[in-house]
Amino acid sequence: MKNDLLKKQETLYGNLNFATEIKKDNIGIIKHFIASEKEAYENNFQGQFYPSYHYEINRVMSTKMLKISDEDIYLAFYYQLKLGNIYKPLEKHYSLFLKAVAHNIEDNDLENTFLTADILYLLFGIKNNENSDSIYDVLYNDYVDLLKFTGLCNSYTTYPNLRKKHARFSPFLNNKILVNRIKNGFDYYFKSSFLTAGSLLLLLLDTNTESKTVLLDLHNSNLKNTDVWFLGSFYMDFKKTEANKQLLKDLYSKYPKEWIDEYQKTNWDL
Repeated sequence: MKNDLLKKQETLYGNLNFATEIKKDNIGIIKHFIASEKEAYENNFQGQFYPSYHYEINRVMSTKMLKISDEDIYLAFYYQLKLGNIYKPLEKHYSLFLKAVAHNIEDNDLENTFLTADILYLLFGIKNNENSDSIYDVLYNDYVDLLKFTGLCNSYTTYPNLRKKHARFSPFLNNKILVNRIKNGFDYYFKSSFLTAGSLLLLLLDTNTESKTVLLDLHNSNLKNTDVWFLGSFYMDFKKTEANKQLLKDLYSKYPKEWIDEYQKTNWDL
């Protein structure tokens, strides 16, 4: 049945006549997206409408969607989030967007979603799918500011370039919600990723001793060699301050020197 449904979607959405007509139909674009993803999610395959029409979907969802029902707007956000697409919705749609986020959290289905734990924590303060109702306390402007940070982090493709552009991150030190969230949860989402890299950058740029304590505590958590190299590569580039020098010194005191000085290749088979 799964293969039959997949083939049916491929045939429909690959039809040139369908493609010509659907691009003129904003309501149809959203309805086909929802129907395709719902069927795919229930039968464990990738919906075939999104790969071919994601530009059209994004175009429609960036508008006021005046002729589209609230239910369809909510479901469109819900399935976009499952695909890992984090939006800046119009403020008028923010409550529907939050409802879609809450539904994704309540699904507790990490194997079938690209919505990651680190993005949920940084944007909404949610850990381990707990207290999903608290997302409704996140104000729209605060969400937009946090989204700017995550967007900046993920705009880079290499860590050296991210570190080189550290001045672009400095303004976020004034965002108390973000800085406190990083301090309180860095160990929760710490891994080699650009969200972690941007967060680490703020901890190193911050002159507050609490930020350094977060990292010193992390050193005591039996880190892997790749994690140690990741931290050390950042410490090396930001050791101009005494506090950051002490971070590097502490890392050397707890882990083999070669883990810090020599690139540690990730073993993807583990």
